[in-house]
Amino acid sequence: NQIDSLRIYNDLLERTVNNQVREITNINSQLENLEQTNRDVVPLMIEMAETLPRLIRADVPFRLEERLSNAQALVNALDRADITTSEKYRRILEAYQIEIELGRTTEGYAAQLPNGQRVNFLRIGRTLLFYQSLDGTETGWWNPNSRQFEQLGDGYRLPVSDGLAIAQNQVAPDLVRLPVPAPIEAR
Repeated sequence: NQIDSLRIYNDLLERTVNNQVREITNINSQLENLEQTNRDVVPLMIEMAETLPRLIRADVPFRLEERLSNAQALVNALDRADITTSEKYRRILEAYQIEIELGRTTEGYAAQLPNGQRVNFLRIGRTLLFYQSLDGTETGWWNPNSRQFEQLGDGYRLPVSDGLAIAQNQVAPDLVRLPVPAPIEAR
């Protein structure tokens, strides 16, 4: 009886050890695959992190310093040993997701034009960027064709002012007539 119990116990131990050996083999295989995945993913991550600042510079120049600073922080994080590859990857994807989201939102904020003049900006996605002087006497926009801020006629003062009020949740959303550039043919 005791011998039978020991045989059953030994059989159980043998099955357990065999299962553990298979599990160890499986884990080792996964580790090898993980190393290969890291070797494949890291160059992609570097390219994505280094491309983001170039994309931002080529975009409509809203909140430019803030966006470039965030992009540079990503590039700097790639060299940090205390951040795991998966965390670096997560941060890169999050940064791209934020940039994508900016294309679907409207925003009103105060900042400076390149000439130092403080103005209110109205951003509509990543398509249109308008500005209005704080006293409301000057209205302009970012012209994507000339890649410069240009002053608009007085006829746009009220629509941009209305757009700013909507973007800042001061009034209910409504239709606003704003200039939209004609599409540029791809080169």
